[in-house]
Amino acid sequence: MSTPPLAIEQAPARWPEYGLDACVFLLLPVLVLTPRGAAPLAAIAGLLGLALALPAGLTIWRKLVVPAVLLGALIAWGLVSSLWAVDPERTLEMAVRLAALFAAALGLAAAAEALAAPRRLLCWLAAGLAVAIVLAAVQFFTQGWLTNGFSKRVFIAPALNQVENALALLLLPLTALLIERRRPWLAALVAVAMALTLFDLVGTSAKAGIAAGVAVAALLYLARRLIARLAAIVSVVAILTAPLTFPALTEVPAVHDWAAGYWKFSARHRLEIWWFTGNRIAERPMLGWGLDSSRAIPGGSDPTPEGPPWLPLHPHNGALQIWLELGLPGALLFAGFIARLWLSLARAPWPRLFAAAAGGSLCASQTIGLAAYGLWEEWWIGTQFLMLFLILVMGRLVTQPIPETPRGSIS
Repeated sequence: MSTPPLAIEQAPARWPEYGLDACVFLLLPVLVLTPRGAAPLAAIAGLLGLALALPAGLTIWRKLVVPAVLLGALIAWGLVSSLWAVDPERTLEMAVRLAALFAAALGLAAAAEALAAPRRLLCWLAAGLAVAIVLAAVQFFTQGWLTNGFSKRVFIAPALNQVENALALLLLPLTALLIERRRPWLAALVAVAMALTLFDLVGTSAKAGIAAGVAVAALLYLARRLIARLAAIVSVVAILTAPLTFPALTEVPAVHDWAAGYWKFSARHRLEIWWFTGNRIAERPMLGWGLDSSRAIPGGSDPTPEGPPWLPLHPHNGALQIWLELGLPGALLFAGFIARLWLSLARAPWPRLFAAAAGGSLCASQTIGLAAYGLWEEWWIGTQFLMLFLILVMGRLVTQPIPETPRGSIS
């Protein structure tokens, strides 16, 4: 029997979806076992997303024009900054790598609209989540038994911080999706499993992120448009005033005393890093020191009175890093991109609960970004963009009618 012409036309477009299913399944286990692998995984997913979305026409791309322009302008300014950068070769290399990652992110965002089987992809996500929770438990309680034979580094509990932060971004949207799809018991089971994993691990940034995310999600549930617009304004103000606020925290007695008495030295060191970074920003507030120049800032490798360097690789604060490296123009572009995300949330055609959960995830991401990783760490960029892709896919699913399906499945 001959294959219908329509099936022949559609068959070549299905393989990118299968590839995306695999990437989504692997994301969380990869973050447990080899977190840096999230960067190439995101790049592969982006290529698959582009392959899926490019034949779909211009309609799904029109929504991405503003984010694409903002990200493109940020890359262009980063390239220009190589003219005065401390390490121009590294600046050029990072600009090329970020351009590839941002292109992958846009491809994923477009692919979320072009997927033919969003339910199947989310089932693969659920499977990967279950595997990751088991792997994280094994790693934590056996001190890295799964990877000790393959890694030169001795396992320490903070090695699981990356998957912990990913769980903080995923917990609220996935739980809300299951509730919206009338699976409350499954939602409760998933939420409890993710929360127990998240709070049993040692990272503090993820815990702060989910706490802030829950608070913002509650406000969004009550008044989505108002709170989303307010969050956009607050985000812009926080980014643009970062050189004045974060470095000054060390001079606030209550903050200084809390950090001095905190059981983690990283809290005290973070204040020292921010203070040093603020001084270097003040030296070049307009142009910055060049894209990805944080690790080469003069004086950054000098020891603090307690021993660690003043600036170990990056400021551990995305807002300060964008100012340090790209100055005021970079801060404006970055603030514009974050504001665009919040304003898009205000207009998204999603149910109230899911929209609130998505906003909570965005808040968690921003909270983690203000206290933990380097702004250009590729695994972190890739993880965030894959989470955004998943939230967009979930957003599609929550607006669809609920078919009759066996209890316990994601419908």
